[in-house]
Amino acid sequence: MYSCSVPAKIKGFTLLEVIVALAITGFVLGGLFSLVGGSKQLSWRSESSLQRATELRAATNFALLQNEFHAVEPILVAETYDIRVGDELETPERKTQPSVYTLQSFEVVSEDRDEYVSGTRWIRLELPR
Repeated sequence: MYSCSVPAKIKGFTLLEVIVALAITGFVLGGLFSLVGGSKQLSWRSESSLQRATELRAATNFALLQNEFHAVEPILVAETYDIRVGDELETPERKTQPSVYTLQSFEVVSEDRDEYVSGTRWIRLELPR
């Protein structure tokens, strides 16, 4: 006897389903790569900003110590910063013995980076004895 059977359905993905899955995967990977690239650029910018802040802090510290401690290591002076000594601030009139210290203004300037920091520091006066 001859029996007629219906052919079994073939299992698998169609070409259209594979193309859609690849397109979705491409969009997801493209988004992930752009996020990783953006975070790398942000990391590089923040590292550069931190380095500039550290150099400026070192130059400011050197300006604060420069008058009193002449043996400060010159490595603290960044080549991009210029330390300009200002005038001594007006000494207040005292009714007691005069102080041997006074305040002096200074500026730390970087014209390349358009940065400007001003401050005051204590200096020792050469008083007659």
